[in-house]
Amino acid sequence: MQKLALVGLGASGLFALKELAGADVEVHVFDVGPVYSKRYACPIDQGKLDVCPPKACSYCAPGQSAGSWNDFKVILSASQVIGGRLFDLIGETELQKRLDNVRATILTHAPVEIPVVKPNEDDLNWIKKRATLAGMTYHYQELLHCGSDNAPAINTSILSEIIASGPNIVFHWDTKVLSVARRGEQFAIRFDHYRKPGHETEESFDLCIVSVGRGGAHWLTQQEFYKALDVHPGQVDIGVRVETSCYFTEEVDKRFYEPKLYYRSHRHNDVVRNFCSNPRGFVTPENHRDYVLVNGHSKMYEKSENNNFAVLVSKTFTRPFKDPQLYSQTIARVANMLAGGGPLIQRLGDLRAGRRTKSLQNNLVKPTLEAECGDISLAYPHRILEGIIEYLDALNKICPGVSDDSTLLYAPECKSYPDSISVSKTMETTVPNLFIIGDSSSWTRGVGQAATSGLLAGEGVRQKVKGAGRVFAAAPPGESVAVKPPFVAEIKAEPLP
Repeated sequence: MQKLALVGLGASGLFALKELAGADVEVHVFDVGPVYSKRYACPIDQGKLDVCPPKACSYCAPGQSAGSWNDFKVILSASQVIGGRLFDLIGETELQKRLDNVRATILTHAPVEIPVVKPNEDDLNWIKKRATLAGMTYHYQELLHCGSDNAPAINTSILSEIIASGPNIVFHWDTKVLSVARRGEQFAIRFDHYRKPGHETEESFDLCIVSVGRGGAHWLTQQEFYKALDVHPGQVDIGVRVETSCYFTEEVDKRFYEPKLYYRSHRHNDVVRNFCSNPRGFVTPENHRDYVLVNGHSKMYEKSENNNFAVLVSKTFTRPFKDPQLYSQTIARVANMLAGGGPLIQRLGDLRAGRRTKSLQNNLVKPTLEAECGDISLAYPHRILEGIIEYLDALNKICPGVSDDSTLLYAPECKSYPDSISVSKTMETTVPNLFIIGDSSSWTRGVGQAATSGLLAGEGVRQKVKGAGRVFAAAPPGESVAVKPPFVAEIKAEPLP
């Protein structure tokens, strides 16, 4: 029987595993986080810690996407612009069919009823008119917002169902993949404990699915097989996490929750967009061990008086420069250095005036994340900040008050992707039997299309192994995997927390 290595179990990896459960292939799952049933809300949000731990928690571990654990927002519309580029790969019909599969799966496993946010005709006319007058472009989307507090239950339930129907699956939790190398027709996977290293092991596999998220973009470029891939210059998104009063944005929030508004900066013609809006939400740190980013999330039950969202400037580099990931990570490290190791915060009014923020004591907007006051312009290129300020001024015409001096800007908020990798319609690369999925492929930029890419890869693997041998029978619920290579943690289908 053929063996497959699945590296990373974020949204894309989970849905690839869903497709492979019971298939005629032995699937080994490698993930740096603990077993799903032991992943709970951010320890800072729970009040257990004041700052991120020295090593990233299971939400933001290196090489692992936090999208389906932090806020868990899913775009359900097959768009050419929003959420990724799978529309160009498989077409609108096939993309929408799989997004509907993702929607049905999540709603089936949700512990509470989660409504799909869908604008009506009046709301669409309202936003299109205001966006046009503001010099912005609105892109339609249907949205499923699960919330950080529902994420553990949903993910655990989906995985429990997979385990019940997938005795062909072996789990390596708390395990870091050190390298993936081509050895003839096979792949050599070197791996070790993530938190307690010292048991380095190497195994060979016939097929490999890489699902390491944005956090694994740089790791991906360091792998031996990377030179054999057909790649093109990639994109980075560099920006800030904006936090402002929810009363400034409530008119938009009640109609759309998160409208996708794109803007072209006047001076440099850069694409500037909003991302990950969290009405009455919270700003949170995202520890990547070597640097700390900021992110945002909202909860179904606990609310703040603020709205936070990212404003990102997209940049694609040309030759001779070929390491956009390192570029964005360097900016993040400089911002962390200025802040003493964590996030940096500045009032928009102080940024405009060219001065450092020294205190937020009397500021109208109260921060939901404790961060070091400072001057973001010491870390960010002027071109990036100019685009961000232009965007907020334009958005102010739709949401009066957003560009007030009291609005808070957190840095760094950087989204780095690998170079654009050529893949087939099943996400197989030019290296035979190697699939790269999710945001690490550069084809997706969100949970919905990341999960879709996992389904596509799973379908591709099934086609390859079809008829090659026997198919596993389903294991009784709760029965752990029988095969246990070195330091493989057993996992059982456990009740929802």
